[in-house]
Amino acid sequence: MQVFEFQDTEEQILLCLNYNFDQDCESDREMAFKQLGRARDVKRFWNYNTLFRGVRILIAYEGATPVGQLEYIPIEHAPKPVSGAQLTFINCLFVEPKRRWHGAGSELLKACEEKTRDQANGLAVMAYPDSLFMPAGFFAEHGFVTVAQADCAHLMMKAWRAVEPPQFLPRHYEPIKLFGKTTVDVFWNSQCPLWARARDCVQQAAKAYGDRVVVHDINTDDRGTLERYGIATGVFIDGQCAFLYPPTPQELQRALKAALN
Repeated sequence: MQVFEFQDTEEQILLCLNYNFDQDCESDREMAFKQLGRARDVKRFWNYNTLFRGVRILIAYEGATPVGQLEYIPIEHAPKPVSGAQLTFINCLFVEPKRRWHGAGSELLKACEEKTRDQANGLAVMAYPDSLFMPAGFFAEHGFVTVAQADCAHLMMKAWRAVEPPQFLPRHYEPIKLFGKTTVDVFWNSQCPLWARARDCVQQAAKAYGDRVVVHDINTDDRGTLERYGIATGVFIDGQCAFLYPPTPQELQRALKAALN
């Protein structure tokens, strides 16, 4: 297995879509990208726009086949509701499901540490217990310790020099409720193409209900917006958290129908 560093690559997005690289061809790639709509370009623009801030992408290969990806950035520019200094923040780590537990995640973490050891005092990550996405147990096995918790997320750190632990940003979300309307606040960030797609799905689902549903589109790419709310991604319906993960169109339809009833 080999790990290579990129500034931008479509293979990162394809991995997140569970694309079948074993039968890779141009037409299949285009069909996969069609699922994302404009979110494909939104993500790639974010990659280019944050290049000067230090974002980098690692791709693990078995032969010529991509099997996993890790994206990292200095924590000062993290697209998540965290704060800290002198740490490298792991935005996401994803290994193709059928190739998990074969060392790809470990190799990606090892490469990330090697590439950032001279510039930072440690690594930080938002991870989740009992989850296949960014599992807290995996990071604990690799020397990370939990330094803070919020909602269902663990903020974890692995330090090789003395450094202040990172913190979660305080949440300042106050929903705007409109009489006789169902309000949907969708927080999304261009770093994650699945959230960029979810934002479009929210807009499309709301159209079916006309003016009965009001959508507040809150993009958190700007650090000031992220600090203002203390939320990076999520869907809130009538002020209540409905989704902390990118919902499918079907899930959105059910949630809106339940709120309207």
